[in-house]
Amino acid sequence: MDDSTLNAQYAQSGDLMDLCNSEAGLRESAQVGDEDEVEAGLVMKEYRQQVSTLTLDQTQQLRQQMKVQSILFTALRHWMESWDLGAGFDDTYAIARRLVRNRLADPGPIQQSAIDRLLVEDIGPGSISQSAEQQAITILAEVFIPEDWQTMAEVASQSVALRVMNERQSRPQTPVA
Repeated sequence: MDDSTLNAQYAQSGDLMDLCNSEAGLRESAQVGDEDEVEAGLVMKEYRQQVSTLTLDQTQQLRQQMKVQSILFTALRHWMESWDLGAGFDDTYAIARRLVRNRLADPGPIQQSAIDRLLVEDIGPGSISQSAEQQAITILAEVFIPEDWQTMAEVASQSVALRVMNERQSRPQTPVA
């Protein structure tokens, strides 16, 4: 995937991990051969330094935040798949994840209580019970404000429109006999 596409996806989602959710990006990453060099370098050094300075409480908070996000994003994906967004799914899901992160950066008492109830559920990696998923969807539905719904609708629409226009431009124009 070229740098401009990656930059556009990152600008939209605000999270590097969202770039891993793109099917096209994953396919391209899988095609990297042995002859290609991949270097984490300075970015990983900075990350390692930041992580090594965390206190035990900060580490536990990060783990809890990751667990909450894992549950919410799994439920969000399942919920959004039922919306039949087609070609607009990836972009809409990326923006929805960013919106959830922003809305839950400082949860209110009611949201925190709902999150605490969700964390009591016995949820293993990569799986979520139906009751936990329903709890998570309830939280998500309450977290999104009207502007968020509008943003997601616009992103889905723009994504589909862009794909249609790209297909049109990639096909040679030949007159129909």
